[in-house]
Amino acid sequence: MADSNQSDDKSIDSQIEKPAGAEDDYERAMRRAFARMAKGFHLGEIPKLNREALHDREALRRTDPH
Repeated sequence: MADSNQSDDKSIDSQIEKPAGAEDDYERAMRRAFARMAKGFHLGEIPKLNREALHDREALRRTDPH
């Protein structure tokens, strides 16, 4: 009977360990994601434009939409 109880205990332990391990993996992934967000991402260079270049309506009219 002792062997049967031990195998039942192992089965129960394995059923508990799998979800607990998945939760640990999830928490670890969340910490990594938040660390990456805190650091930020390089999205390329931002062109230096002055106010006149941003509001240049004549340049917008000159571009050919076709």
